Amino acid sequence: MMRATVRMLLLAAAFALATRALGWWAVPAVAAAWTVIEGGAMRAPWIAALAAIAGWGMILLWTASTAPLGELVRRTSGLFNAPPSLLVAGTLLYGALLAWGGAGAMLLLPPRRARG
Repeated sequence: MMRATVRMLLLAAAFALATRALGWWAVPAVAAAWTVIEGGAMRAPWIAALAAIAGWGMILLWTASTAPLGELVRRTSGLFNAPPSLLVAGTLLYGALLAWGGAGAMLLLPPRRARG
């Protein structure tokens, strides 16, 4: 159980760092790499999605501690006429869908066979 938790935290950190360094499009790439590391396990997209939520949550928490994130969320939610919590939840869901899609796409590829 402890090993799975550590792996999940490391994957969440990878999503956060890749997103900060390369942008949102790095999320499917990290998720695809995770699926390869997991050996194409069917659970890989779900683990990647949960880790992406945690990783993007880390980014939101860090931003909230260093910038006026609350004011930005309030103003942006006013543009969409939606509650601020829905905007934050939508952001986290977007990261999860990107990760799930990237990992799921890797499961659709045919397995590679060793030569020799």
